[in-house]
Amino acid sequence: MTTTVTDLTIGGVKMPDPALEGVTISTEKVWSANTGRTASGQMVGSIIAKKTTIKLKWPILTRQQAATIEQAVSGGTEPFVPMAYTDMAGNRVEKTVYFSTPTYTLYSWADGLQLVKDVSVEGIER
Repeated sequence: MTTTVTDLTIGGVKMPDPALEGVTISTEKVWSANTGRTASGQMVGSIIAKKTTIKLKWPILTRQQAATIEQAVSGGTEPFVPMAYTDMAGNRVEKTVYFSTPTYTLYSWADGLQLVKDVSVEGIER
């Protein structure tokens, strides 16, 4: 599912609005340790949990906006961070996540105009 949210918070801090279609949410199934195929090829096991991965991408940002994101996803020593957003059904969702390494492209550093593009990161539910 791809959506755009305007009320994204990470660690209780409001984030800049993600890009149009800049939020992709997926639900991962976590299987039991005995999961696998039998000798006849039949799948066995059970789902023990479902965890969310949320991919975030922003439009062109100021360096201050990019720094806000960087601080929220990489600034602290705590590996797990609270994140909240509104899902496709209009429900407020709160998850505890850890983040991948954020990526950035320096768009313009000329004439005092300091902009960053292609800012993206993934939050993976604990």
